[in-house]
Parts: sequence; structure tokens; C-alpha cells
Amino acid sequence: MSKKILMILASENFRDIEYIVPRAFFEKAGFEIKTASSTKTSTGRFGYSVQNDFLIEDAKAENFDGIYLVGGGGSMEYLENENAKNLFTTFLKSNKPIGAICMAPRNFLHWGFLKGKNATGWNNDEGFSKMAKEVGAVDHAEKPVVTDGLILTADGPEASEESAIEFMKLLK
Repeated sequence: MSKKILMILASENFRDIEYIVPRAFFEKAGFEIKTASSTKTSTGRFGYSVQNDFLIEDAKAENFDGIYLVGGGGSMEYLENENAKNLFTTFLKSNKPIGAICMAPRNFLHWGFLKGKNATGWNNDEGFSKMAKEVGAVDHAEKPVVTDGLILTADGPEASEESAIEFMKLLK
């Protein structure tokens, strides 16, 4: 039986490559992939469209082995989304890995998951480093991918392949 990964997409403006590349790596390695969002259809920054399998409020952590939040500016829609926060919290409490790339790790910072943890994220605007300092995370914005326990963070499109490979290691 293959392991299952739930990929979370913003409704709009997710970073297309940060979805397409990790998904390809996950599927090539034999993982089953499902998607969820706040809407049934998600549209990427460059127009890639995804028909999601679930609305985020209907996704259940017990049905998956890991969860991966796709980045891009649209991922900020989840900062105050209690359904998203609760879903990721359930994964952590169940000792299942969580991952986020690009701007998406800012959700983990905001939700309190990275206090005292090593983390990275897209930082061209210095926003990641500022948030990391505010919440007591250990800022490694110069690194493309950082794992700390069951939490993976990655800094942007260039880290798509490496983040997928490292996330799969957390699932073994």
C-alpha cells in the first residue's frame, strides 16, 4: 500500500512549479497524491489549474502520511484560516511530517509551529527573517531546505526538487 501525501494549494496565485515539480517527484517515488484548497479549483501564478480533491475543511489527517503546503503569494490566504491551522496541527500531533515552501512557511511561523525550530523560507523582502525573529524561530533563510524534526521548510521555486526529496525522507 502506497503512502499518501496531501498537497495544499492556495485558491489563486500558488507557485505553479512548487506544485508541479514536487508532485512529479512524489508520484515517481510511488506516493499517492491528493490536493485540497479553500476552493474546488486552484489557479497558479502562471495559469496552471488544479481540480482539488477536497476542500480544506473536508480533508482528514488520518487519511494521509504527510502534508505539504505549496508556496507562492496566494499561500498567505491561510494565515488566519483555522481549518488549515487545525489540519496541520493534527498532522504534527499524529507525528506525521508537514512541509511548506516559498512564502508558505510564514504560515508555520504565524501558527507557532516554528518557535525554537530551524527554518527557512522566501526572504527577498526580509519578511521571513522578521517573522522568524518575532516568533523565536532559528532563521536559516540562506539555506534552500531545512528540516527540524518532522517539519520541512524550503525557500522557493529553486528548492522544489530538493524539498520534495527531503520531504520523502521524512515519510520513510
